[in-house]
Amino acid sequence: MARQTRIIYVENDPILRGMIATLLANDPRVDVLGVYGSSDEALASEFLSEVDVALLDLALGPASLNGHELAFALRARNSEIGIVIMSQHPAASFVDALPEDIRFGWSFVEKRADTNMDDLVEVLQLTSRGFSSIDPRAAEQSTDDGPSLVSLLTIRQQQILALAAVGMDANAIATELDLSSVTVRKDLSKSYEILVPNPKPGTDLRTSAVLRYLRETRPYSSD
Repeated sequence: MARQTRIIYVENDPILRGMIATLLANDPRVDVLGVYGSSDEALASEFLSEVDVALLDLALGPASLNGHELAFALRARNSEIGIVIMSQHPAASFVDALPEDIRFGWSFVEKRADTNMDDLVEVLQLTSRGFSSIDPRAAEQSTDDGPSLVSLLTIRQQQILALAAVGMDANAIATELDLSSVTVRKDLSKSYEILVPNPKPGTDLRTSAVLRYLRETRPYSSD
């Protein structure tokens, strides 16, 4: 018998979290190692090195990283972890915008009242093995917000911007990502050049870059 797929599940809605967690726990194909209500809880998990795939809500509340940002943080701790974003809002384009070298094992499923658990578990299993799956209903939806500048950032630069977006300074980011402060400041400067290509005199580059990052990756305030 094949080994169960080991997962963690992060969802800030306690009712939905309890329902989905129970259904997953009753499925013999998966082993639910942890169920969490925020990014802080997930990142404090003792199971991160053992997890095959993370099922993440997109909007996890104002005090939490969103699903995209949490995914980057999880990948920083476990480079092989699969990521499945589940949201009622279209987010498939974000997966398409990921750098080619880290796009493996990223999937998107639409959050619906009639979510088919067999389909969800199949997506989790495929994603855990490095494949990607985009819900066809989400793929049909598109927006035209201009070119994605965030997609031009390296994965490390995206991780740094994600932490800057929640108020961390360069020293705190360096500690979180196990980098030197000099490296973080250099990557921040490069990110500013990409995200704020034609700044006007007096522009606060950090604020402008963070706002651009948030517009592209956090278009919705609730989920």
